[in-house]
Amino acid sequence: MHATTNPPATTSTADNNRPVRPRRSLLIASDAVWPPVSGGDLRNWQNVQALAGLGDVLATSVHAPAAPTTLDDDRITTLALANAAEAATSPRLAKRRTPIDTRIPQVALTRLLAAARDFKPDAIVVEGIPLFPLLEHLRPLASTIVLDMHNIESDLFRQMMPKTGWLGGLFSKKARHVRRMRDIELQSLRMVDKVWVCSEQDRDRLRDLSGGRALADVVPNGVPRFDLIPEQLADQPAMATGQPTLLFIGHLNYPPNLEAARRLATQILPRLHAALGGARLVIAGRNPHRSLGDVAALPNVELIANPDDLAELYRRAHLAVVPLVSGGGTRLKILEAMAWGLPVVATRLAAEGLGLVDGVDIDFAETDDDLAARAAALCTDTDWLQARRLRARETVTQRFGPKAIAAAVRSSLA
Repeated sequence: MHATTNPPATTSTADNNRPVRPRRSLLIASDAVWPPVSGGDLRNWQNVQALAGLGDVLATSVHAPAAPTTLDDDRITTLALANAAEAATSPRLAKRRTPIDTRIPQVALTRLLAAARDFKPDAIVVEGIPLFPLLEHLRPLASTIVLDMHNIESDLFRQMMPKTGWLGGLFSKKARHVRRMRDIELQSLRMVDKVWVCSEQDRDRLRDLSGGRALADVVPNGVPRFDLIPEQLADQPAMATGQPTLLFIGHLNYPPNLEAARRLATQILPRLHAALGGARLVIAGRNPHRSLGDVAALPNVELIANPDDLAELYRRAHLAVVPLVSGGGTRLKILEAMAWGLPVVATRLAAEGLGLVDGVDIDFAETDDDLAARAAALCTDTDWLQARRLRARETVTQRFGPKAIAAAVRSSLA
């Protein structure tokens, strides 16, 4: 995969046609932005590309990539702040207070400050509260400090807590983590100039968290690997005797995704099989948990670990079904599936924050019976299925494509 190379930016134009002077931007992430691997990496990379439309970008990461990489874009420079040996042996900048905190070696801060003074950024974008200990050191280095909140972490962690009585919840270790995350989020808000969130819902959550004091700009998550998706929507594969192939892609060591994949294989697929006389399910993703072994052994289920090429999976599928009931993390996969022309059937939580219209952009359902029924209805009406494919592609291109992301970043920094 190669980065898209665009002409160097000299002057950008905001949506209202006001010129925006070139800006030098420093982005700080936990992991290398190139090549993007996880959902967080993908968001960081989209933001780097959008910032490059305003001027030069220095994209730094606390940790080095697993292997040396080459980036074909002279607007963007990448810098790892610590190698693996240094990350393991260097004293820590701060004690970890929550499970999501990034382990920041002291040497990483030293290199970051030196690089920032040399680069002289106009704006610094920091990847969320896992990098909170860096904020106090960055304040003198740029006129604008942006906190990019991939999630409202305290709220997301709270959603994933096991259901217990109020007393058990109050004193549990996870409840303490939630309170600490909330404290760090509130401290962070007082130390930055701007906050980016992924959705209107997260903007509302942040407003509630801060008692109405925090205002955030929405920079939505974009379509992953958009430059690799053909401009012309390919024909879907034939559906043998009306029997579709369903697709579920996600990080398969993440508990909410594991729960969704198991539900899809054991509850929804049999219902769809009964309705249509047959159906297949492909579950694909990184680092499958060993508990999926029995799921992979089920009839008409294929488990693909660490796929090299997602494109082939999207080309051979007919629908994406996402029965998520907790957490987050699959929304990028919903956007990617739709960009490839796959209609999506999902719970509302799975597509939360995307602003998709039920029955137009996507099909929402909550129960196993309803999820299977809506998937079956699409598969038995080929004209409707094709219309939904075209609508899915059009919606994500217009609202979550590179132009939309660039416009949101430009508007925030104008």
